[in-house]
Amino acid sequence: MLLAGALLAFVLAIALAACGGGSSSSSSESSGSSEPASSSSEPASSSSESSSEGSSTPAAEETAGSPATASTTENPPSLEGKKIAYIETGPIPYYEYTKESIEKAGEMLGAEVKVYNSNFESQKELANVEAAITEQVDGLVIEPYSAALGKASLRLTDRAEIPTVALYAYSPEIEEEAVQFQQANYPESGCLVGEAMKELVPSGEVAIITGTPGRGEVEAFSKAFRECVGNKVEVVAEVNGNWDRQTSASAAQDLITKYPNLKGIFVQNEDMALGVIPALGSKASQITIISQNGSPEGEKAVEEGKIQASVGWSPSAEGAMTVRALAESLSGVEVAPKLCLTPFAVDTPEEPHKSMPWEVTTQNIETAFKTPCAESKTK
Repeated sequence: MLLAGALLAFVLAIALAACGGGSSSSSSESSGSSEPASSSSEPASSSSESSSEGSSTPAAEETAGSPATASTTENPPSLEGKKIAYIETGPIPYYEYTKESIEKAGEMLGAEVKVYNSNFESQKELANVEAAITEQVDGLVIEPYSAALGKASLRLTDRAEIPTVALYAYSPEIEEEAVQFQQANYPESGCLVGEAMKELVPSGEVAIITGTPGRGEVEAFSKAFRECVGNKVEVVAEVNGNWDRQTSASAAQDLITKYPNLKGIFVQNEDMALGVIPALGSKASQITIISQNGSPEGEKAVEEGKIQASVGWSPSAEGAMTVRALAESLSGVEVAPKLCLTPFAVDTPEEPHKSMPWEVTTQNIETAFKTPCAESKTK
């Protein structure tokens, strides 16, 4: 126990140094993802399959450039008698859907599932990983709040020889320490948003309201958006909405005061967008809002035309796909690819339910089990 405590203290010191002293205890988040919401949202009932229009995109992550499929798209091996755990970043809808999906998928395969909630606290996140190791779980799913915490957590689990799947925070330097990484294709999503903005706002001033930087997706979304929005559109500002509705609402009010001719805003998730829209007041009908996530609330806003387009993917599908990877690993299958990209689609007012649903049902989990990792260019 003394050795374990010393190891935890050492790794924590590294992570905190890399994070600049620790993470925010904000009540909302990312793809993340990606991600996600500061207020609760009801599960969607849609069961549509994922698809999207092809696009010309900047290069994806290092291992995302060639077509890839999961090790199997048949039913995963049994997890009967196994104990797996999920380290939940914080108690917000995106992660709650992921948690429910992992619990449901684990139950369907016969596993005992334990959840540790880190509540957006760096120290607690690493302590939860250490607790899962002490519990001698057979497999682990982590969803780190930052890239530094992802590296620290994987080094702990690698030393403990516990198969681990990481949701987000992929890096080539640590890819061998995880069974698999599961995340959205940041460059393609950001590029699709940029192309949608270019179509709806051919010229003029636009802005970006981001999520919390530090894990990689925020920076990649913005970079791809700027590359794909076209040279007739001027990105006049990029501000941090911290994955939070109220923060994003305040940011939107500041933007329309400073830039009265603003024509569009890329809001990096739909929950923030739902704070931005009322904050725009009378200008809401004059400013194009394009977002990401495909959440139940977001799809409703897209259907109503409040959000003009959104690139959607499913945390429930992500959760089930990580359980599939753990089941394969624990049964002796070599899991491939190392970076599994989550399928996504573009939701529009004309087709607001193209992306995979968030609702955690037996049918949706079974569909996710058989869903291959997306290629670098979705079709």
